[in-house]
Parts: sequence; C-alpha cells; structure tokens
Amino acid sequence: MPEAGLAVLVARLADAGLAPGVGDAVPSVVGAATAPVGGGVTRFVAGVLVFVACLGTTRYALLNASREPHDTLVWRYVALSTAVGGAFAALSVVETVSPTVGTVVLAFRLLAQLFFAVFLALSLRELYYAQPATSTDGDRLSLSTARRVETAFMLLALVQFPIVVWVGPTAVARVIIAVAAAAFTVYGVSFGHAIRARRATRGTVLDATVTYTIAVLLCVGAVSVTEGAAVAPVPRPAVAGAVNVLLVMVGSFLISLLIRLKRSADATGGAP
Repeated sequence: MPEAGLAVLVARLADAGLAPGVGDAVPSVVGAATAPVGGGVTRFVAGVLVFVACLGTTRYALLNASREPHDTLVWRYVALSTAVGGAFAALSVVETVSPTVGTVVLAFRLLAQLFFAVFLALSLRELYYAQPATSTDGDRLSLSTARRVETAFMLLALVQFPIVVWVGPTAVARVIIAVAAAAFTVYGVSFGHAIRARRATRGTVLDATVTYTIAVLLCVGAVSVTEGAAVAPVPRPAVAGAVNVLLVMVGSFLISLLIRLKRSADATGGAP
C-alpha cells in the first residue's frame, strides 16, 4: 500500500509538472529542427545568389560607365545600387549563419536593404532626366523638385537606423522601412515607365537596363514591405517564405541584367 500510494503521488507530480513541460518542449524542438532549418538553407542560397549577382552587375556597370561616353552617371548609380545590394545580401547571409547577431548587424542590413531600392530608383530618375524630353513630359517633376523629394524620403529612412540600433527591430522601425521602400519603389517605377514610353531607348542596352532595373526594384521593395507585414497578424513562416521567393527573383533578374551589361561591355571593349 505505501508503494502504491507513492506511485500515485509520483504520477500526480508528473501530471502536474512534468507533462506540460514535455508537451511544451516537443513543438519547440520540432520547429527548430524543421521549419527554421529549411527556411535557413533557402535564405542562405538566395543570399549567396544575390551577392554574386550584385558583384557581377557592379563590375560590368562600372565597365560600361568607363567605356560609354553618354549616361555615365546612370551606370554609376546602377553600380552603386548593386554594391549596396551586395552588402545587404552579405549581411543577410551572416544573419542566416549566425541567428544571434546583434542589433547593429541587423540595423546595417535593413539600411542596406532600403538603400538598395533607393539607389535603383535614383538610377531610373537619372536616366529619365538624361534622355531628350518629349511633348508628353511637361507634367513631370523638375529635377530640383525631384531631388528635394528624394532628400526628404532619405532623411525619413535614416531615422530608423538609430531606432534599430538602440531598441531593436521594433514595429515602428519596420513600418518606417516598409513605407520608405514602398515610396521609393513607386517613385522609381514611375520614372522607369516614363522612360520606356519614349522611343529613344527602344532596343538599346538602356532599354534592357530599365526593364531589369524595374523588375529588381519591385522585388526589393516587396521584400521590405513583406518584412514590414511581420507586425501584422501574419504567420511568420508565410512571411519568411515570401521573402525567400522574392530574394531568388532579385538574383534571377540581376543575372539577366548582368548578362546584358557584359555583352554591352564586351562590344564596346572590342570596338576600335
């Protein structure tokens, strides 16, 4: 009887304390072994793809800038944007490999991610004003007004950096990044469509550059907006999966742009 009573007491203690702990531990162990590992591998591969594509695009954009007498500033903006994109991709890989990185690394990654979109938008704006005007362009912003708008948005974007460094990736910081990225994406795409409406760039390397730059800009902006959706009641695996797909798309479009820029650089380099 004493042994039976002791067994009952042990069983009750196990039901009261041990069983909930075991039940709580099982989902966390399963989650750490399945979803984060799969998502981490995909994010790692996507980050490496974007990093390599950014490095190659930066190189050939600079080659085109040195060999083309016209639109030099446009190529430099493209090179600057992809260089910043390479930094963003490298920091994303660091975050994937070391999930316990500090807020400084995260802040620099978010800042590079945002300015990747900013400089892509500026390259489209620069190309728009570098091209001959048409009769349908009278309602566009002047260059000085456009630069003032850009400065205001960039100052707004820089506000998030100390917030993330000091208090971490709060909802406020993510919303600021999402809003700024969305604004610059719309801003740059509007100039891109205006450029494509002109016949002067049809069939040229600039036409291909505008096409792929718009595609990359849309994907990069969507990454920031999607990450900003994490503050809403959206499942984290869905957000992570969408970001991974968008990063792969960024790398794919950059590779297409890289091939086009390489062909242009080889053609101008081989010309007498």
